[in-house]
Amino acid sequence: MPRIAHHDEQKRTLAELGLISASVIHEVRNALQGIGNSLFLLEHDPSLQPKPREWIATAQRELARAFEASRQTLALVRQDTPVQFSVTAVLDEVLAACAARTNYQGIAIERRYEFKGRIEANEGAVREVFTNLVLNALDAAPRESGKLAISTSVSKRANGRDIRGVQIMFADNGPGIPEKDRKKIFQPLFTTKKGKGTGLGLWVSHRLVRQQHGLLRFVTRAGNAKRGSCFSVFLPLKQS
Repeated sequence: MPRIAHHDEQKRTLAELGLISASVIHEVRNALQGIGNSLFLLEHDPSLQPKPREWIATAQRELARAFEASRQTLALVRQDTPVQFSVTAVLDEVLAACAARTNYQGIAIERRYEFKGRIEANEGAVREVFTNLVLNALDAAPRESGKLAISTSVSKRANGRDIRGVQIMFADNGPGIPEKDRKKIFQPLFTTKKGKGTGLGLWVSHRLVRQQHGLLRFVTRAGNAKRGSCFSVFLPLKQS
């Protein structure tokens, strides 16, 4: 009994730390947003000289990196109550939010939705994972000839026993992941996006999927005509 009480105390402490962390990150994000607004106004000041304009552009890039890192961290510490929601509706919302970038880069989106039902999970966490995987695919896909295929289907995974769930796949026709990087792809602070990525997206996504009792895996092919990467998310369906 004392061990159980100690375990419950640890869980309460971790939950409180999570709430405090989320609150702090939220305030930091608000401050970053304010700084970003000020930089935007400065950048569009007609009296600004070329050299200071370059400095502001650099500051904006670094600010975007900090804002992205705070978003990833907030997703990691936030603990929402599981709810029932439509997987394809969340996918469509994520794609709609990325539509301007998709159109600008000339990337073709293909939807293959075999499973159109609902699952019970942390919707915010799942949305964050989908957003990370879509953005990574857009970063990888070539301009004007890029493709991103997203599919959903019912699947089974052996984890001591067969578990029925839904598999969501994100396949791009980018350059693929070099073999030397594949074992590090889910490690924190590792990125293949030189000068752009924070190295947190896939690490956070991997942890969030595990929190939903699911699996995040990938296959990739580099250096040939059929190169590209496919990330798959498996989320269990509620057993009836």
